[in-house]
Amino acid sequence: MLDIIALFIKVNDYKTFNEASVKLNIPLPTLQRKIKKLEEDLSLALFYREKGSLRLTEPGKSFYSHCLAHVEGLQSTLCNFKNSSENKVSKIKLIAPQNFIKSVYFSGVINQFTLLYPNIKIHMMLSDERLDLKATEFDLAIRIGKLDSSQNICKVINQMSFVLACSSSLIEQYGIPSNFDDLAKLPHISCSPFENWSFKANKNEKVIFKPQPNFISNDIEMCALAAIEGRGVYYGPKYCLLPHIKDESLVEVLTQFKPIKRDVNLIWPDKLIPKSTRYLIDFLEYSLKGVKM
Repeated sequence: MLDIIALFIKVNDYKTFNEASVKLNIPLPTLQRKIKKLEEDLSLALFYREKGSLRLTEPGKSFYSHCLAHVEGLQSTLCNFKNSSENKVSKIKLIAPQNFIKSVYFSGVINQFTLLYPNIKIHMMLSDERLDLKATEFDLAIRIGKLDSSQNICKVINQMSFVLACSSSLIEQYGIPSNFDDLAKLPHISCSPFENWSFKANKNEKVIFKPQPNFISNDIEMCALAAIEGRGVYYGPKYCLLPHIKDESLVEVLTQFKPIKRDVNLIWPDKLIPKSTRYLIDFLEYSLKGVKM
């Protein structure tokens, strides 16, 4: 009803249905039907419909004067609340994998967001372990890989590439592996939480290799350094190793088998979320879509 009353006030300001239809971007039949419905509800004729113009009836004038102050007051209140909400400093509790958040792809994105929304403060809780989201009272979480079913909302925003690589010195010592039996004979580096190594073989057949690691860490950069030192074969996110693959200090092996990409997921509680959280969700989805990871 309030929307129709505000429409009635606007129609009177423009003096004709045609002009009101154009200025308000409302189809003429729709506009006329809404005003007619208001008159029927009030059992009053609000306008004299004269050729080329509209003129308030006496009951219409009385209704207009009673409504105008209230509608303007309500619009002012809504505007004040909107401005207050937009200027209010809000906080988002973001849970994310430490290694992912530190990557060059992501750190720049967070900076762009804080510059765009200076009143939204992001409080990061970083862990490469699978924390219990229910116990953390989070606003938004980032998870890599397959998720367990839950009552949270999840959106896949990208996929992360993985790689199997080792140092040239390791190849000199053990030879180049040509199959998974050969791979089993080499020392392995395990990047937690990626304990099992998954690949696609010919005809998209999925192959799971279970390493016997000589070195284990939940820090991907530590695993990458261990691989450079020749301490084993690395399987994990490719972005950490790109510079070392380019300068050939690390070499990709078993390239006939493609490491399976893992989803980059955004997760948030299945409830009404603040506008600030929605801004961050939309920004991350837009900014990370298409970025090679």
